[in-house]
Amino acid sequence: MFHEDSFQNILALAKKENKLIFIDCYTTWCAPCKWMDKYVFINKDVASYYNKNFINVKLDMEKGEGLKLRDTYGVKSFPTYLYLNAEGELVHKSGSKMSVERFIEEGRNALNPKKAIGLLAKNYEKGFLNLDDKVQYAIMLKGADGAKSKKVLNEIYSEVDSNYMQTYSGWKIIEAFTDNNQSNLFKTLNNNKKHYTEMAGIESVNKIYERVLLNDIYSNLEEKDSLLFFSKLDSLKNVSLNSRTVPILHCDYYLRNMDPENFIKTSNYYVDNDLKNDPETIAFIARSATRYSQPLNHKVLEQASVLITKAYRTESPSYGTVSTYADIQNKIGNKEEAIRAGELAVKMADTISSKIKKIAEKNLQDMQ
Repeated sequence: MFHEDSFQNILALAKKENKLIFIDCYTTWCAPCKWMDKYVFINKDVASYYNKNFINVKLDMEKGEGLKLRDTYGVKSFPTYLYLNAEGELVHKSGSKMSVERFIEEGRNALNPKKAIGLLAKNYEKGFLNLDDKVQYAIMLKGADGAKSKKVLNEIYSEVDSNYMQTYSGWKIIEAFTDNNQSNLFKTLNNNKKHYTEMAGIESVNKIYERVLLNDIYSNLEEKDSLLFFSKLDSLKNVSLNSRTVPILHCDYYLRNMDPENFIKTSNYYVDNDLKNDPETIAFIARSATRYSQPLNHKVLEQASVLITKAYRTESPSYGTVSTYADIQNKIGNKEEAIRAGELAVKMADTISSKIKKIAEKNLQDMQ
């Protein structure tokens, strides 16, 4: 998917093929960057869409040409995604870890003049954006420049009234920026839930309630008030459309609160029920467990091994699952099996990227 060439040659190629340039701005220590490598960039739909529409490049922002481009395009967080034209002008910009669907949508935004940040920014500076356009601009800025997004949003707040908040653009503000249950946006949503449900649908409304609940739960995961936690978890079950959210939170609660017995019991339940056909989430929980294995004693690490083995033995385990299996086998002292899986991970990395292959080779070297 990614070209390896100088920036000038990439510009020339983009001009020749009449395409925009997509740049994944990463660092070697960035966890969300690694997550995108493992789960999004390797996706066939992502590769197909981006190869068709863009010249794709990965650049380390801490060395080589990445250092200069980091300053040129104001890259301040990682990952940042730049979309440039063949002249090197910024057309669109976004960032952070995101799903396959959302990442493809960002590509579509870059190709849409009404949603591309670079074009919106030029019209904003010239004072050409009306209120609805400003709302769109603030939303598009959210993942690319939080401070600028907040500035535009504050301008919007100074111009709108309660009637405007009942419009579709008002709904888009609520949908994009409601993140806690103490905000005025959440109160507006709560007080007009029927109206917004009729406008946008119950699923869209529930996504906001889910986000607010998740932020609340994650900020209090280590609280000892189990009644409060499970009350919030029950509320989340009623609005969440993601089958993996509740199992992950439930297991994580016991890990953070040093309760290995309940972690083992709960993770086994989900593996046999809700996650029976979801090896990726099983692998995710296993990875999480390794972070807590030392303070909790060996029981959690053993359970992590049980979980990752089930995920690994599915028909077509992903690179992430295979590499996690190798890591956990190494941690429990099963060196021979760890090396065997590590070698498989290196082979799988060949089809992903040179960066992932280097990581896989380093992991294998550490096991030997």
